[in-house]
Amino acid sequence: MEGEQIIAVAPLSVGDAMRLFGERARASAPGFVLDAQPVGAVAEICRRVDCLPLGVELAAARMRVMSVSDVARRLDRLGFLRGAMRGALPRQQSLTATIDWSYRLLSESEQVFFARLSVFAGSFDLAAAHGVCGVVGSAEDDTLEVLAGLVDKSMVVVRSMTDHTRYGVLETLRAYGQERLQDNGIDAEFETRHAVYYTELAERAGAGMHGPQEQEWVQRVLPDYDNLRAAFESVLADGRFELGMRLVTSVAELIGLRIGYEVAQWADRLIAVADPQHPLFVAVVGTAARGAWNGGDPERARSLVELADGRIPGRGAGRVCYPADVAADMSLFNDPDRAVAHWEAEAERARREDDPIRLVQALSALAYSQGLRGRPEVALPVAKEAVQVADTTANPTARSMAYFSLGFLLKKSEPVRATALFDRAASLAGAVQNFWWYGIALMEGAATRASRSEPKECPEAARMLVAVHDHWERVGDWVEQWVALRYTTRFLARLGAADDALFLHRVIVDAGHPPPLRPDQLDVLVDGSGTERFDAGEPTRASAGGGGTVAVARARSSLQRYLAETADSAT
Repeated sequence: MEGEQIIAVAPLSVGDAMRLFGERARASAPGFVLDAQPVGAVAEICRRVDCLPLGVELAAARMRVMSVSDVARRLDRLGFLRGAMRGALPRQQSLTATIDWSYRLLSESEQVFFARLSVFAGSFDLAAAHGVCGVVGSAEDDTLEVLAGLVDKSMVVVRSMTDHTRYGVLETLRAYGQERLQDNGIDAEFETRHAVYYTELAERAGAGMHGPQEQEWVQRVLPDYDNLRAAFESVLADGRFELGMRLVTSVAELIGLRIGYEVAQWADRLIAVADPQHPLFVAVVGTAARGAWNGGDPERARSLVELADGRIPGRGAGRVCYPADVAADMSLFNDPDRAVAHWEAEAERARREDDPIRLVQALSALAYSQGLRGRPEVALPVAKEAVQVADTTANPTARSMAYFSLGFLLKKSEPVRATALFDRAASLAGAVQNFWWYGIALMEGAATRASRSEPKECPEAARMLVAVHDHWERVGDWVEQWVALRYTTRFLARLGAADDALFLHRVIVDAGHPPPLRPDQLDVLVDGSGTERFDAGEPTRASAGGGGTVAVARARSSLQRYLAETADSAT
């Protein structure tokens, strides 16, 4: 019709949906009190029906006969809400009837395509819709035409319209579409197409992550995290373990360094069922070992390293997939010679294989290890070579690694230059959403400022240290959190916060980590604090789940108290 306008009506916000639920529930059950319901239960119901007004009203009408918790438990079945609302039109008596009415208005090709879209988890883009659901032999423009028709008929929603437009299907509609696939007996076929598509996409991304286009690949694939997870669950359930290993080893770096260590859990589950002789098995083991070590489970990490039996992943493996790297990290503070020997061998291997990305990683880690061993004159040329090679790759993570290692070696002799290198390393890592390298660069920048800053600059160091503790808490990386606690302990000792510094020092030592303070520093702090108070404040033996958590809270509290005091004195 000429002049016709389409006005999209979005679902309600969770808050508005909850208010509607409360109003309709009171109409069905006058004694219903929204604030008296179990925490989060009503919000969960609203989310499960996509905050659609009809779904909210149908669910609220069930308050006549059951509790909020009972409704939430039964929402997996679309038919559960059938007939809940009296006096409504037949097509509004249940979500299924309403969706079915809309589905019948679609053309045959739209019905087929809509049902196929139910294999996606979360959102998807046009390329994925075509690759997974498109008619074999058709053009992407043909898929776009059908997809646009579904958007016009509100069966598909546009999630975002940035450089990569993404689409989605509301969960209630997705459940209906899955039923149609199952009715036609083709659900397994399209789950397989989905898993293969995302495995192949992950492999392309894994390779692209090691080149100049790292940022583009992160932006392209990271929004598909839900689909990657769904693909993994599908291949594991169907026993397609080789496909699972291809998927996990391809996304280990993308997910492990940007979202968290869930990918290590995927790897752990594969280890139990996959063929140990498969060429990718060692990279799966390395992924699991890295997650265990950084997640604060060194015994599990050690057993996984032993499982690898000295094998090395092939060229181009993700930077978090090497079991022997984990072993080198575990020996770094108590046996740095072992770490140095490992990284020297890896640097030579990377040169032989002409693998610049692995060479930068090996040289950066080698320079860092040599610096810890107290040999800056040997380490400095290695770090400079790492920077030179990294710059030729134009890969942001490689450059971040190299700049970090050079900054680490210069932080005592040239603190201003080191701080600039740490800031640059953090910026490079942040641009590609690499939270791990961003975090350690931020941490070393904070530590350098904390140890070298003038008193008037100490508040900046304190704020950065708070941000570092918050960062590692979000990430769940206890290896780096303990390092951050060492730096905060030294900073608090420098500020004269004796009680807090002594407490943190003892927690760190009791947890089996190297002491952050020298004996002469301890003597000064004990004299200022009082031996009796120090002894009385000794915690029991710490662990990542107990003393570590208490220590982080104490560190944050002390830093924030210092910031408040300096702010008060400034006014």
